[in-house]
Amino acid sequence: MIDAIVKICIYAITIFVLRLPNVTANLNESATLNFNNMTKKTIFFTIGLIVISNLTGFSQNFKFGLVAGFDIANAHLTNKPYGFGDNQVYYPMIAYNFNGYIGYKKSEVWGLSIEPGFIQKGGRQKSSDDYIRFNLNYLQLPILFDYYVVDKFYISIGPELSYLINAKVKSNDITDLYDRRFELSCLVGINYKIIDKLDIGLRYNHGLTYTSKITWTNEFGESIGVSKDFNQYLQLVLKLKI
Repeated sequence: MIDAIVKICIYAITIFVLRLPNVTANLNESATLNFNNMTKKTIFFTIGLIVISNLTGFSQNFKFGLVAGFDIANAHLTNKPYGFGDNQVYYPMIAYNFNGYIGYKKSEVWGLSIEPGFIQKGGRQKSSDDYIRFNLNYLQLPILFDYYVVDKFYISIGPELSYLINAKVKSNDITDLYDRRFELSCLVGINYKIIDKLDIGLRYNHGLTYTSKITWTNEFGESIGVSKDFNQYLQLVLKLKI
């Protein structure tokens, strides 16, 4: 309400100033020149106030903060030929993510969230006596559309863009085994506002583009199929708004 009153006053001043040159007809040439210069400065000053006031109101729709997540990551292997052992099947592993947060909410119903940061994806493979952990470290950029069912509860959905920094098994770098460094995936989640500056959420993500291919061969070396790896994860997040 106060912002609206301030803006109305500024607009009124501008209209009044713009009409001032009409009264200069009866002034002498020197006085008119000085008056016009002063009028121009006043107009520029007033326009500056209008711009600042609008930017201030616009910035109030933005929120900034940090996001931390506890993840259960796994890789989804497609088209695995029948009869092969399960040493190529992935098992879930515990992972994490840490992101910045930029949120925009113009209305009571919808908003937009951008969360640049780091996430660990991958999965585990079962060996003879142990599990082998595949750590895929990504820079990620989720872009989420937020639909507010009520003020404290909202649904998020949108794409996630990721770039593979490196991939490791124990201390060994296996990044070259992955065909694609860039990844596109889809994310959906539900969120609840605990307090004004703290949200909790549960999310699921699945890759739309594969990370690598596996060619299967029989005992004669003949290809019998091709599988693709897709990342996926279930995520519990805390969002702190600064």
